[in-house]
Formats: sequence, C-alpha cells, structure tokens
Amino acid sequence: MLAFSSGNVYFFAAVSPIKSNLVTFHKMPVDSQKFRSVMSKFATGVTVVTTRAGDDIHGLTVNAFCSVSLEPMLVLVCIDKTSKAHALLEKSGNYAVNFLAADQEEIARRFANDQLAVNERFQGITHHREVSGAPVFEPSLGFLDCEIVSAHPAGDHTIFVGRVLALGEKDSQRPLLYFKSVYENLRA
Repeated sequence: MLAFSSGNVYFFAAVSPIKSNLVTFHKMPVDSQKFRSVMSKFATGVTVVTTRAGDDIHGLTVNAFCSVSLEPMLVLVCIDKTSKAHALLEKSGNYAVNFLAADQEEIARRFANDQLAVNERFQGITHHREVSGAPVFEPSLGFLDCEIVSAHPAGDHTIFVGRVLALGEKDSQRPLLYFKSVYENLRA
C-alpha cells in the first residue's frame, strides 16, 4: 500500500505483492472522528500510569502503552500534552505502568476523569514505591516501574520512553480490556 497526501485528503494505491504495479486508486478523506472510530476497533489492555515528583503524585488511565525493547528493557507511554500529568512526568523523570484487572474498571474510570482531584483518584488504592518512587498499585495484574530516558513530541501527545527498573506480576486474574470505546473482559 502506498500513500500520497494532498491537503487534508490522503490517496491510497494498492500494490500487487508480486509485480509491484499500481492496481487501483482510491480517494479517502481522513478526519479525527473517523480516525477515532477506526482506532476503537483495536482492543487494548488498560493501564494506569502514575508518577511522583517529591510530594506530588498523579495518575491517569492510558491504553497507548507498549514494549519497545528487551535489551535494554524499554517501554513507552503516550500522554496528551494538555493532561495534568504531562508536566509532572517531565519534571519527575519517572513513571509506573499499573496493568488493570477485569474487576478494576472503576479504577480505570476514576483515573480517566480529569475533573477528579489527585487525592480522589488515589482514594482507597493501596500503593507503594519501588525504585523510581512512582506509585505502584497493590491491586493490579502487574506493574513496570520506569525511569524516563527520552521524550518525543508526536502531534498532540508526547511519547515517553522508560527504562524498566523494577517489575512484578500476578497470574490469577483476567485483564481489563478496552474495545470500541467500552471496557470489556476477556472471556474464557
């Protein structure tokens, strides 16, 4: 598939996998609503990314997370530049990725609510510090405690790459998933 841009319209040409000849040409408008709709069809796990700078802590629900490298162990999270957590991540240089279990939808919703104060987000959630100092949830499927090694602007988000300093897991629970803009559970 080859893509060409002309203003707000992208043109796609299908290429034969054998001969590499242009076969068809389709004009496809791309807008943010359609992009969101298409991206909602990609199921993801649900995490809460937390950070600490001195006495200040913050956390937010994130599904834009992935592993990057095994050696060294690197992961990334994508954070909206307008998020309250963005500035604290830049200041702190750390984050923890807490993987949520199927029974933690309420936590995901709480940390996705920008209207809640930090103390309301963390209320009732037992957490501890690992190496970086970022809050690590006691109730979770697993966690990665990270030191930020690079940050890359990417449109309205920043990609924060973190080197894993500590990690942990629990095998006995099912994950919380996000699909078609709805929280879902993995069924056996």
